[in-house]
Amino acid sequence: MSLPFDAYQLSPEDYERSQQALWKLTTACMQDVGFTSLGFAPSAGASEQSEAHEDLRYGTYNQQEAERLGYRPDFGQHARVAGVGGEEPRLTAEEEAALDGVSPGRTDGEPARARSTRGAEPVPEEGCYGQALDELTGGQGETYLDDSTVEELGGQSYETSLEDPKVAAVFARWSACMAAKSLTCKSPIDANNDPSFTGDVAGTKEKQVATADTQCKHSTGLVSVWHDAEAAIQRGLISENGTKLARIQALNAVIRAKSAAVLR
Repeated sequence: MSLPFDAYQLSPEDYERSQQALWKLTTACMQDVGFTSLGFAPSAGASEQSEAHEDLRYGTYNQQEAERLGYRPDFGQHARVAGVGGEEPRLTAEEEAALDGVSPGRTDGEPARARSTRGAEPVPEEGCYGQALDELTGGQGETYLDDSTVEELGGQSYETSLEDPKVAAVFARWSACMAAKSLTCKSPIDANNDPSFTGDVAGTKEKQVATADTQCKHSTGLVSVWHDAEAAIQRGLISENGTKLARIQALNAVIRAKSAAVLR
């Protein structure tokens, strides 16, 4: 159920590896400028989870989950780990200065650049973290993890898909299927967003509607039709925004390659 825009984003696994590589580079720099005892390596783990978009984008479609949870899918069951665990080290003022390249003698004006440590070791112009970020991204640190372009276009493709004739037709078939089950719903979006479905736990009515929703999605092929329509829209948007997206894709390729080299 992947979509064309997936090719322009770091996967959760890519993100995790990039964070590990970034801090490995940062720690090496900190040790080079005199902080030999400093060591920090983010652990790979489930400190946070990223739901695969197909579990959310077109609503619930797992009947067994709908029967148990209504419109509250068990994200943990299907999530891909995207977290980077491990508490960041506590730093002294001098260590912070070496990390971010800003002198601990802060003023109300422009912060002074930290040029050297107490032991006279020169500090990189943007600090060890900034230097590591530039190394990881090939000098494009300011756009690291900036998904705003892809997210904006992804929102546009979703909204446009709702106007697609094939999507409108399958919504109508889905609505007729729901009506046959004595449920009045114009679209699966309306069913999912019913304001009466409140509280932390799904009630009987919510489970009933969610279960019927999944059954009607399966019988009408709604998810496949909707997905295919949006995929076509995204391919069109990629053609229209090719230059911008190509830069994003190239940056992500650099990050993946550098992360692999650092962690090898």
